[in-house]
Amino acid sequence: MNSRRVIPVIGLQWGDEGKGKGVARIASKLGSQDLIVRFQGGNNAGHTIWHGGQCYVFHLIPSGVFGRAQIHLGAGMVINPAALEKEARMIPKGVSFLSRMSVSPHAIITLPTHLLLDSVSEKIRGRQKIGSTGKGISPSYTDLVLRRALRVGDITQKDFKKKYCALREEHKKTLKIQFGYKTNDKKLKKEEKDFFKGIKFLKSIPVIQSATMVKKALLGNHQVIAEGAQGALLDIRFGHYPFVTSSHTIASGVGTGLGLPPSIIGKSIGIFKAYTTKVGEGPFPTELGGEKSATWCRDKKITEEKKKFPSPDPNAKDEFEQGIALRALGGEIGATTGRLRRTGWLDIPLLRYAISMNDANKLILAKLDVLNGFKKIKVCTSYIIAGKETTEIPFDMSQLKIKPRYKIFPGWEGKLSDYSPILPKEAVNYIRYIEQALGVKIIYVGTGPEEHHVMERFW
Repeated sequence: MNSRRVIPVIGLQWGDEGKGKGVARIASKLGSQDLIVRFQGGNNAGHTIWHGGQCYVFHLIPSGVFGRAQIHLGAGMVINPAALEKEARMIPKGVSFLSRMSVSPHAIITLPTHLLLDSVSEKIRGRQKIGSTGKGISPSYTDLVLRRALRVGDITQKDFKKKYCALREEHKKTLKIQFGYKTNDKKLKKEEKDFFKGIKFLKSIPVIQSATMVKKALLGNHQVIAEGAQGALLDIRFGHYPFVTSSHTIASGVGTGLGLPPSIIGKSIGIFKAYTTKVGEGPFPTELGGEKSATWCRDKKITEEKKKFPSPDPNAKDEFEQGIALRALGGEIGATTGRLRRTGWLDIPLLRYAISMNDANKLILAKLDVLNGFKKIKVCTSYIIAGKETTEIPFDMSQLKIKPRYKIFPGWEGKLSDYSPILPKEAVNYIRYIEQALGVKIIYVGTGPEEHHVMERFW
């Protein structure tokens, strides 16, 4: 094997950092023999890309679809066939991606009843809910651990339909006995029609071992990008448990998600926003508006928010309204769920934690332009817990009262695009402080939504 290594591209916050745009940017420079591969998660992810003036949201297909590189759905993924087929139809006909796409036989298949299990179990939790997307991800991974999951390699077997029916009935039994839920068979039958349509589409995609794809690319001295989904702080083990996803979102998940030894996995590129957001429940030390914001985002819809706050002020005295303004300016609505994302200031201790876990030696700073109009920009430098200052991340943040300590920066006048190709000195000072605090170089800065709204660091 040559000196090439797999490069993980990892979100360093609670997801929604702009990984799609970051990977698309990297993909624009890749050749036809290079490879972009997803290694975990399913259609609970939502990677938004602006291409040719149009907005596309990818949930399963890697974000390099508009480039020339090979794209692969890896072994660690869970795949909803109906969702995959629908997503493929969304891509413009002029984009030839099917000839470049492959899937691992080990990837798990999400059944319609997985979605039911997910949504019903979450609903029963009430206000103790985790914040699941309801896409059936957790039940799909659970079946793998229970050794009864259906995988992509099973779909060509003669007994696939029999296995499907057996697992479906197990799910229906669980729904009835554990949750007291009676399945609507008529509705399920309609969903099964879409499911098997998706299975037919899935059969048209070449099935190749993930490790085989990766090693072939590396042996040919080609680049391999491992596209992470969700974010490091949602990792099933090292995120803020239990408010986490069901897979390993950190760089070490590349090995288990693709069947690779650690020796061929290199340092990561970490992506983070110029502020922080979070979808769902769980601790959020720098949240603007605190508990009021968390409750609002849990209970309200975007239509209600726009009606009550048609023109939120980023410089309002009320931090809750500042958070609403930040959400509006950043378009912080869940790409998969449509839920309001909770918003807050950048958190240096959490970023250091994520950088350390992922061995990130390059960073991409996304959505700096969203801070246009803020007269004051805060950065959390440490926490005050039980009267003591610390930069350590506690084992269970949700059980502690955490007061962030902030450093305040002046904002800039106008839009970043007004200064192109040179950023205003206030923005440059903000970037330099973040680099100094994190000890890692920022290579790209996002200055707008489109693929080309990126400034390479040259200072």
